[in-house]
Amino acid sequence: MLAVILAPFYLALNYYLYKRSFSWLTVCIHIIHPDKIRFCYRILYWITGFSLLIAFVLPQSRLQRIFKILSNYWIGIFFCALFLAAAGDLIGLFIPKKDQSILAAAGVMILAAVLVFTVYGSIHARHIDTTDYVVTVDKACAGRKELRVALVADLHLGYNSGLSQVKKIVKQINQGKPDLVCIAGDIFDNEYRAVKDPEKIEKELGKIQSTYGTYACWGNHDIGEKILGGFTFGTKKASDNDRQMEELLSRSGIRLLDDKTILIDGAFYLAGRKDSSKARKIGELRRGAKDLLKDCDLTKPVIVMDHEPKEFKQLSEAGADLDLSGHTHDGQIFPGNKPSRMAGPHTLTRRSSVHAALAGLVDGSLTADLPREDSMCLQNNLWEVPPLV
Repeated sequence: MLAVILAPFYLALNYYLYKRSFSWLTVCIHIIHPDKIRFCYRILYWITGFSLLIAFVLPQSRLQRIFKILSNYWIGIFFCALFLAAAGDLIGLFIPKKDQSILAAAGVMILAAVLVFTVYGSIHARHIDTTDYVVTVDKACAGRKELRVALVADLHLGYNSGLSQVKKIVKQINQGKPDLVCIAGDIFDNEYRAVKDPEKIEKELGKIQSTYGTYACWGNHDIGEKILGGFTFGTKKASDNDRQMEELLSRSGIRLLDDKTILIDGAFYLAGRKDSSKARKIGELRRGAKDLLKDCDLTKPVIVMDHEPKEFKQLSEAGADLDLSGHTHDGQIFPGNKPSRMAGPHTLTRRSSVHAALAGLVDGSLTADLPREDSMCLQNNLWEVPPLV
């Protein structure tokens, strides 16, 4: 429904960007066959602008995959160009005398900036950063003074993320020598068929090394749905897509915790929450925090994975010590990262597409102190892949 409501705005903004870019093009090409170039530009622009819809309606094929990848890049290019064009028009209001040379120069600068940001974003999106946090939990952990946790989320395996990215992440995780690996949802990007070489990916994920194993929970995109410009058109029941996603994790040696809590090595608890959005779409109920943790011995550390960072107060009251999440993508692209970083005292966000939001629930606030003799130090390594801008 939201996609339908926003569609007229998308079309209007596209028309504005088309008119501004077309005006610049007209100034620049008046010497050489302007009519032919204008015609080609019209066709190229609107095919690209409608690439989201074209990819959505095309049957599964190589052509559909090309349009999917094109549309994913187009979204970033579109918002970047729109922002720069609007900024140029705003600046133009304060220039009393404008001629065609100014318009041509402005267009060249905007085009150059869009190209630079696109190339930079494409490279930057494939770079993995490691962010370290030290969180103190005021509980003893049998046989351990500290627990090294690797948290990764939002891989979004599909058209723009695949085997090469997984290899980098697995290598980075293993270099950190973690005790526990947590994958906090959105492992897939709705369409399992979009994953190239799933057998190779599951083999690569199976190479993750840790003391206690790798665990995961689902996110809102780990469900078989058609997706249009980031908006999903859902299903009322689990599909073959969902089964294939779960089987890939199982064959990789990754244990799925879907509203389940387990005691690991008799020392600490790990719970994985059912994603609220996915549960709602397929008509399932999500357990409340108290129900999920009701059988835990709260003298032991309790770690919770939940794709979306929410319900901190309920988790804290239920006895959770640490909540590991993803989902927000740090606001996707600038300037969306600014309000994301102001989300609240319980969330630490970093620039990432594989984004990890870390919330420590010790007396309702994040603690990052050195551990006392009767407490456990959780060292969290967050592997991040910055967003495609």
